[in-house]
Amino acid sequence: MNELENEPRSWWSKNWKWVVPVGGCFTIIVLGILLLGTAIFGFFSSVKSSTGADEILIMAQNNPRVIELLGEPIEKDGFGNYSIKINNGEKTSEVSLPIKGPKSEATLKVKSSGSDYNRVYEVFEIYIEETGELIDLKDSLE
Repeated sequence: MNELENEPRSWWSKNWKWVVPVGGCFTIIVLGILLLGTAIFGFFSSVKSSTGADEILIMAQNNPRVIELLGEPIEKDGFGNYSIKINNGEKTSEVSLPIKGPKSEATLKVKSSGSDYNRVYEVFEIYIEETGELIDLKDSLE
């Protein structure tokens, strides 16, 4: 008998016929999921930045009345709701952002229109959930 015929075959030589197609399909599926996740994340990030959510949060964090009621630091308390509508070149955005401080929690609501560089705030208010107080910050923008 030939000595090579009695040697045990390696795992790869026994299983390569199913490992290659399954591994290839698995790789394609994982890459597809990663690509879809990146596209979804990019979309939501662009919607969030188009609404000016970061700028309005900074404005609220620097408002003395909000600091008095919520305490410092004031930070986001969740993802929030973002909406953008574009009609004949006119952009309208609405943001409802939960925020919190050491003293209380609140919801920041903003409705604005115009471009990113020339934004007009129609609604800019904070609703303090604990007391039910509504603070209109639109006057502090001027």
